[in-house]
Amino acid sequence: MSTPESIVAAFAAYIDAFNRGDFDGFTDHYTDDVELTVANGTRLKGRQAIIDFYRNVRAGTQRTIRVVESFADENGLAAELESEFLATMDVPDFTSGPMRKGDRLHVRTFVIYELRDGRFARIRSAPYKREWLRAE
Repeated sequence: MSTPESIVAAFAAYIDAFNRGDFDGFTDHYTDDVELTVANGTRLKGRQAIIDFYRNVRAGTQRTIRVVESFADENGLAAELESEFLATMDVPDFTSGPMRKGDRLHVRTFVIYELRDGRFARIRSAPYKREWLRAE
């Protein structure tokens, strides 16, 4: 049985893999039928849909996530996350709005991760704060 401490440790490994762009590493934390609702309301179902979505995001931006706070019990984990998106090229169709190379978007989100058999089965994200830093 997972303990809150082991769940938080696994979450830290998940975030680390995500920040490195290690798709196998972070998606290993998902059930096969995982459902994700990202902060802009987009709903994704299944591991491959999530991989496809984030490969597209990473094609034009570098995203780094920092865990502000997290806590867990045997059913799941809740976290406040701070993400920075840095546009590495012009991305006119970025999910949060058009970005020019060098633009930065800082987003704070609250995220609920529901667990099944020690893996994330349902993830729901809600935005709290957005700040754009436009390149000159």
